[in-house]
Amino acid sequence: MDGADFGPGDLGCVEGGCAEGGPAEPSAEALKKRTQRARRAYERRDYLRKVAAVQRLCRRLEAGGTVADACREPTMPPRATLMYWLAHEAELRAMFEAATARAAEVFGPRRAYVGFDEAVAAELLERLAHGRSLAEVCEERDMPTPVTVHRWRTERPAFDAAYLQAREAQAERLFDLAWRIACEAEEHEVKTARLKIQAIRHRIAKLAPRVFGTQKAQAADGGTGSGAGAGRKTTWFVARRFGQTPDGRLLEITDLVEGLPQAEIEALKADIRAGRKTAETLPPTADWLPYRERLQPR
Repeated sequence: MDGADFGPGDLGCVEGGCAEGGPAEPSAEALKKRTQRARRAYERRDYLRKVAAVQRLCRRLEAGGTVADACREPTMPPRATLMYWLAHEAELRAMFEAATARAAEVFGPRRAYVGFDEAVAAELLERLAHGRSLAEVCEERDMPTPVTVHRWRTERPAFDAAYLQAREAQAERLFDLAWRIACEAEEHEVKTARLKIQAIRHRIAKLAPRVFGTQKAQAADGGTGSGAGAGRKTTWFVARRFGQTPDGRLLEITDLVEGLPQAEIEALKADIRAGRKTAETLPPTADWLPYRERLQPR
């Protein structure tokens, strides 16, 4: 123990020695001093940890990152914890504000959340339809961020449908761009032009799979609607059902059991197997729906 902090009086000893049974318990004042010293050491270590975290945050901001991205790192505290520190620690808040100001000088001020606006949404879709990517459009200061655009798509089905139409129009523009690249390529640019065309081809297949995809969507009539692949033949598969008679012959009951529960189908098979139901006692074929007519789409 440190003699400057604890004296004989603090240890509960009296003149002439300590009480019998060993040294006495520390006094209340000695315990208070010990607790205060431990608390000061803990608070100092805790504050240094806060400073280190805020310094890492400031470096991320000055490099062009955001608070949300920085707080996603495993070694960083949550965003709510950082905001609490900045609200209660003036020194940390000053460091954060200085880093934010330096980042604004280099990258410009941060954009706040943009609520849904019909004019902004229409302009966004117009720029997408002209062939520009979403990242390129959202980099402009008068446009919302990609996260905001995806939120609009989730919250507003009408905007999501318009967004998909703009993407299809974008695929048409990129298709024309690929044709122009192929036509204008010089002999020494063939490899570069081929790489660009392949990249555009893959992109438009994802943007408009119904038009440029390798697999066309099937229409309700068995074809692919308008466009390439229309009028394709459709293959229909039908599970045929039979009942076995006592003499081992098979009696087709496909049309007879159509729409019946499985329990009734099994009961009918048992009756045919036992001879209680025969071809003569079952409803005539003329009353059934003809088998080949079932293969035609309804």
